[in-house]
Amino acid sequence: MTAVTFHFPDFLRHISSHNMNILSRTVTRTLASQATEMANKTNATQSQKNQSEQNSSSWPAWNPSSKRTGLIGVKLGMMPMWMKNGSRVPVTLIRIQECNVIHNKIKAKDGYNAVQVGAVDRHKILRVRRAQLGHFARAGVNPKRKVWEFMVSPDALILRGTPLYAMHFTPGQYVDVKAKTIGKGFQGVMKKHGMKGQPATHGVSLTHRKMGATGGGQEPGRIWPGKKMAGRMGNKYRTTKNLLVMRINTKYNVLYVKGAVPGHKNQFIRITDAIYKPLQEAPPYPTYFPKRKQDLPEDLFAPNVHKPCDGTLAFVTSKK
Repeated sequence: MTAVTFHFPDFLRHISSHNMNILSRTVTRTLASQATEMANKTNATQSQKNQSEQNSSSWPAWNPSSKRTGLIGVKLGMMPMWMKNGSRVPVTLIRIQECNVIHNKIKAKDGYNAVQVGAVDRHKILRVRRAQLGHFARAGVNPKRKVWEFMVSPDALILRGTPLYAMHFTPGQYVDVKAKTIGKGFQGVMKKHGMKGQPATHGVSLTHRKMGATGGGQEPGRIWPGKKMAGRMGNKYRTTKNLLVMRINTKYNVLYVKGAVPGHKNQFIRITDAIYKPLQEAPPYPTYFPKRKQDLPEDLFAPNVHKPCDGTLAFVTSKK
């Protein structure tokens, strides 16, 4: 092997060792900054290439047997909407607020495939346990107020930290919603179960709203399990099925769902694709990924819904 010799300029021989160290440090920092810029440009180009490949061919195609993840929304309230035939229908507004993928569960490790989704950032970090902080930090998101799991197909797993939008659903499709009902406290049998009660007169005293006999005598000598009696009413999870998505606001991530949804205002809502009325067309699979140069309209409507910007009266000149 031939030795390689570097010929330094003559003026460097007269520089002191202290100044030589300063000069070498300066040159090293300059070269390091240039290398960092080159690496950032390379990473940006590679990420754009990966994103384009991901949008084009990485995700599998949707089929009727596929099962997507759901979303977690916040109930805003109710309002009326009109159909094109003039009928007035009530709708519930559900906002998809700060919804991200937190974790994925794989069948080989956990026994089933699921996507863990969290919604609404928790600002008081002191109320979050240290283990939970690490769980959210691994996903690269803020701690969430509500976390739910959704069973999915093996090809519908989504990368941790991915944001989820209202465009995950499409106008005109049906969804199932699950939420905790409004708590009514301790109620009697007439309010809780709709029992008739006892007569107001003819010898009835102080038992007008009581249930009466419970049916337990010497045989069987006990009350059968499941007997309808007074107790706490509400504050339980209930599912409403086959609700139509009538409108989607892409600016504020709001779903307009036909009908009533369990729970009070600001209640967390679990939204999934309807089971008994499955999708007829391919939805965004496994979820909606926004594109940079894609300009979506602010509001998207179902086919039979009357748009507020459309006219309602038509004047026709009659021929005499």
